[in-house]
Amino acid sequence: MQDKAAALQEYQNLVSALEDTPRRITQLVSDLGESKLRERSREKSWSVLEHICHLRDIEKEGYAVRITKLLTEDQPFLEDVNGDKLAVERAYINQDFHGALEAFVKTRAVNIEAIRDLSAGQLSRCGIFDNSPLSLLGLLNKMREHDQEHINELAQLTTQFP
Repeated sequence: MQDKAAALQEYQNLVSALEDTPRRITQLVSDLGESKLRERSREKSWSVLEHICHLRDIEKEGYAVRITKLLTEDQPFLEDVNGDKLAVERAYINQDFHGALEAFVKTRAVNIEAIRDLSAGQLSRCGIFDNSPLSLLGLLNKMREHDQEHINELAQLTTQFP
């Protein structure tokens, strides 16, 4: 019984962390001026704006699609999203920051509603990602790791600005 309670608590913590990400990111970037949003710290790094556009697109075209497939299909193939390629193809550096941030926040809210009250059976549903099995719970953990990477990068990037 303790294992089920611990697993439930871990799942609830995971959903809470995912739900809190938009607030944390908004807090990091909301006071930056337009020029700082587009500034890169080095040649191959992303600007704040590019991070936000990436988060928006991966949330909608990556996570939302994968969550839906895992909940509705048996053993679906879960496509990867090439963030670097999208950044160039979609010219993230020239996009609207506020629109991108708003779209990320709204799409994450929709995804949170889709994952908020899942059963153990739903969390264990698997698909194939990067040639390996991936459960819905595993996907949620990947989302949290990805969020934390971007939070860390944005925190580092924004502390470089005067």
